Amino acid sequence: MSGGIDSVVLAHLLKESEFNFSIVHCNFRLRGKDSKADEAFCMELAKQLGVQIYARSFDTKKYCIENKMNVQLAARKLRYDWFKDLIDKHKLDYLLTAHHANDVVETFFINVLRGTGIKGLKGIPLKQGRIVRPLLNFSREEIEAYAKLKKITFRLDKSNLEDKYERNFIRMNVIPLLKKINPKLEDTFVKNTANLSQEAGIVADFLEERAANLITQTPEFVFISKKKLLKEKYKSSVLHHLISGYGFNETQEKNVLQHLEENGLPGKLFSSVTHQLTIDRNDLIIKSMAAFIPADINIRTFAGLRKLGFITCEVLKKFELPKQNELLLSKSRLIFPLAIRTRQTGDKFKPFGMKGFKLLSDFFKDQKMNTFEKENCRLLVNGNGEIIWVMGTRSDERYKTTIQDKDLLKLTFIG
Repeated sequence: MSGGIDSVVLAHLLKESEFNFSIVHCNFRLRGKDSKADEAFCMELAKQLGVQIYARSFDTKKYCIENKMNVQLAARKLRYDWFKDLIDKHKLDYLLTAHHANDVVETFFINVLRGTGIKGLKGIPLKQGRIVRPLLNFSREEIEAYAKLKKITFRLDKSNLEDKYERNFIRMNVIPLLKKINPKLEDTFVKNTANLSQEAGIVADFLEERAANLITQTPEFVFISKKKLLKEKYKSSVLHHLISGYGFNETQEKNVLQHLEENGLPGKLFSSVTHQLTIDRNDLIIKSMAAFIPADINIRTFAGLRKLGFITCEVLKKFELPKQNELLLSKSRLIFPLAIRTRQTGDKFKPFGMKGFKLLSDFFKDQKMNTFEKENCRLLVNGNGEIIWVMGTRSDERYKTTIQDKDLLKLTFIG
């Protein structure tokens, strides 16, 4: 609750209807004394209505700087993250917001200006998970009339009177002109967005069907068939549906599609905040960056080896057959400092079971590794420069162990 007319009217309606509810107030500390006065008003209203209030103060400006966000986006993220915590902690059934029909119209035009497509034009849903908007079919005029009839007092946010903000500009300058043409503009938009919401659902179902035809997944990678994607009639929309959820923006989507249509060479890499996408020979491959391993690590002691978060190190009393992600080697064969690094031009080793050397690039080709697997592959290199282990894939024949070896280490790659 902000203390404004919409949220205060909603609180009075809930009380009059004998609902069991609490009030939640966020103080974003953006308007000095007015912010403090809003909080005090909400505290007093909760006392008058006899309900619990949860209030929290945020250093919004600091959060904006640290996260490189504008004020409106930062305030939204702060409050909804806190709302989720409150719902989970206190086992609340629903979060009610006081959005109304005028918000539907304003949001529609904001999304038109931002070019969000049909998904953005479907408006504000009446119910979204545990978020419910019970005033969505009522206009601001109806809410104001109810407040006047019931003599309900509320706080006025003076920033709502300034048209320097996008939403305020639309509210104060665009909508009044449109209402001269259609006085029932809000009713019309509520109906339109309801229809658009259904049509957006049809589009989403179609895109999901196309996605199922294009995608294969493993625990590490998402593969999107290049050949099948290029055959799609609406390839731009399909690609957006496939990769936008991984944080890739519109410009990156266009560049990916352009690279595909021009039959560009494999290896092109795109990065979002959370994922990487590479264009391989046959597929677009997406990988999370959550399990990122540094490219170069020097290890000077056994203790340092044990501290690595992506390898476990265990001393064995007797020989045992290693699994694919494990390495058995004689402790005495290690020469410190060890190195864990990515591939370098000319790298070669003796793959376990082979007599001769093999270039690492040829080994990767034999293993049919994709670009991500090659780039993310880590090598355990001895202090004498010899590759001991292509981690998680193959050890070097020179470091094989036998049942007679006693000082055995078992390294398990869990990256």
